[in-house]
Amino acid sequence: MTFVDALIASGYVYDEEDYDGCYVKQDSEGFIHCYQEGEDEGEWNYVKMTEDFDVITEVTFDPETDTIKE
Repeated sequence: MTFVDALIASGYVYDEEDYDGCYVKQDSEGFIHCYQEGEDEGEWNYVKMTEDFDVITEVTFDPETDTIKE
């Protein structure tokens, strides 16, 4: 299963229009979770934000190696 397949299986929806090409899901507490493929191969960006789009967490990582990039 690819990382994208896992996102979709977890309820994420690809949204080109409102979230600039992110896989998006809103949780039961109202937080928005976005995953977007980065510029470098294998790189992904994750953002957790409030309903008002205030960023709580932002991480760049490689899902194949579980490496978080600073």
